[in-house]
Amino acid sequence: MKYYLGFDLGTGAVKAVCWHPRKGIVCRLSERVKFSTPQPGFIEIDPQEYLQQVLRMMYQLAESATGLIGGISFAAASGNTLLCNTEGVPLYPIISWLDKRLDWRPPPEWRVREVTGWPAIPSFPLMHLEWFRREKPELIQNAAVGMSNDFLCWKLCGQRALDSSSATPFYLQDQQNFRWHLPYLEHYGIRETQLPELLQPGSPIGTLDPEFARGNLTTDTVLCAGSFDHPAGARAEKITASDEMLISCGTSWVGFYPVQRREEIPHNELCDPFQSASGGCWGAMFSVARVGAEVEDFVLERYGFGAGRYEQFNAEALEDGTPARAMMQSVIDRFVTKLGGRRPRRLVMTGGPAEGQAWPKLLKEALHLPVEVSPYRSYAGAVGAAMLAAGGCR
Repeated sequence: MKYYLGFDLGTGAVKAVCWHPRKGIVCRLSERVKFSTPQPGFIEIDPQEYLQQVLRMMYQLAESATGLIGGISFAAASGNTLLCNTEGVPLYPIISWLDKRLDWRPPPEWRVREVTGWPAIPSFPLMHLEWFRREKPELIQNAAVGMSNDFLCWKLCGQRALDSSSATPFYLQDQQNFRWHLPYLEHYGIRETQLPELLQPGSPIGTLDPEFARGNLTTDTVLCAGSFDHPAGARAEKITASDEMLISCGTSWVGFYPVQRREEIPHNELCDPFQSASGGCWGAMFSVARVGAEVEDFVLERYGFGAGRYEQFNAEALEDGTPARAMMQSVIDRFVTKLGGRRPRRLVMTGGPAEGQAWPKLLKEALHLPVEVSPYRSYAGAVGAAMLAAGGCR
C-alpha cells in the first residue's frame, strides 16, 4: 500500500505529513511562513521562496516512507492572491489575506455572500484584485490569476486547477453552480481562461513532473485537488453530523460544523461545499479572526523567543489570576460568544493550542461540555489533505 503526502498551507506556517492508510502519520514537519512588509499594511510572501520551502518539505517527507508516494494534496488557508505569466513565472509577490493595503469592499449589489458563500471581507482577493485593477492594471490584463495552492500544483505537475472549497475564499466562484462568476470577472477585466480549472476536492489533477521525481516520488505520483484547511481537518476527524463541531485554533479560531442544506447556514457565517458535490452535507464556519496573532504577540512580549515559551504560557495559564490565564480566557470568551446557544454533542479541538493542557481545560470549563483533543493536534488539516490524495488515487 502506498504512502500519501498532505500539506496544510496555513496562514503563518506550513504543516505537512507523510501518511499511510494503516500506519497513520509516519513523519510530520512544520515550518513558519516568511512574510515581507515592503510598505505599511502590505503583507506579502515571495512565491519562489515559498515553492522551495514546500519542495524541501516534500522531499524530506518522501524519504521517511518505506514505499512509493501515491499522491499529494494541499489543504490551504486560502484567500491570498498571486499573478503569474503564462509560463507560471510570478509577476508579483503573493498577497496574504492579512494584507490591508486597500480599504475597499464590493458594493452591496454584488451579493457577495449569496454568490460566493462568504461575506465581503476587505482583506481577501476581491480587495487584492481591486488594488491591481487600480494600481497595476498592466499586470492583471493577461496574467494567470490564482492563489498559492494552485501555483504549487501548477509547478509540480504542469496543470492549473483549484478545488471548489479553496475557491470559496478566492471569491470569484459561483459556489452553488460550481463555476466562475462572470460579473465579477468583467469588473476586473479577467477572462475565464486566466483562471485555474475548477475541480471537486480529491479529484486528480495530474502526475508529478519528471523534474521533481526523486526516490519515492515518481512520475506516477498524483497531484490531487485539496480543500480549505478547516474542512480538511473535519475530514481527518470524521466530522460529518450536524451535532459535531471542529474547533480549529490557528491564526483565527474557527468553529466548523456540517449542515444538510446551504440555506441552513446563518447569513453571517461562512459556507463550504464540503461533501455536497456527492450528495452529502455542506460545511458552516464562524470565526474569531486573527486571534492567533494576538496570542503570539502576547507570548513573545511576556516570554521572549525561547524554545520553551509556549510551555511557560500554558503552565502560567493553569494558575488562577495570572496574565496568561486572562489572555486565554479572553480568547475563549470570544469564541463562546460566537458559538451562541449551540451545544454540539461532539467537539474536537485541533491546532497549536491543542498541544498543551490549559486551552482544552479552560474551554471545557467555559462550555460545560466535553472537549476532545485531536490525536493529530496541529496536523489535522494535513492529514485531511493526505486522505483526499489517497481517495483521489483509487
